[in-house]
Formats: sequence, C-alpha cells, structure tokens
Amino acid sequence: MTRLAKGSFVCYKEEAISKAYPGDLMDEPLAQHILDIIYQDREMQRRHKESLTDWILDTQPRTAPLDASALLQYLAAHQPDLLNRLKINVRIKEDLVRALESIERN
Repeated sequence: MTRLAKGSFVCYKEEAISKAYPGDLMDEPLAQHILDIIYQDREMQRRHKESLTDWILDTQPRTAPLDASALLQYLAAHQPDLLNRLKINVRIKEDLVRALESIERN
C-alpha cells in the first residue's frame, strides 16, 4: 500500500470508478465537490473539518468512493450550520437539493 504525504488526498476519475464500481455514479462527484468546498474554505473552523475527517475515517469504507447520501445525513445530524452553508453554494446548489430530496423520499 502506498502512503500519501500529509495533507494530500486522492481524486478518482469517474471512468476508473465505473469499471471498479458499476452502478449509479451520481453521488461520487457530489461528495467530492462537497469535500473540496469544505476543506478549501479558510473560514471553516478547524474542529468542524477534524470532526468530519474523523467520521469519514471511522465509518466509511476505504475501498469505495464516499457515499454522498451518508455524508449529507451526517452533516444534517451533526453539522447543520455547515450543511446550510453548502445549500447556498452556487457550485453544488442544484445537485445538493436533488440529493436531499432523494434522501427525504427514502
């Protein structure tokens, strides 16, 4: 297993994921966009970022892309202020609304 340098992260290409994990890939890009926005936001409190990192490492499988619906459910339950900030972000606003509506239907 290759170790990553501190502060680096892996970005998956959709084609590679579709071969390894066939099925609906709509969640993976949204989850990646959400993480990019959160971790690049300098105004975001460090403790919020650390809490999210701990949740990802403790609960999410490392062999599959992050599940956007699980991420949104975590944010709704534990960091609603962060979720509200994401809801007004123009980069993901429409995708986020669709994902939240899908979670509510299920």
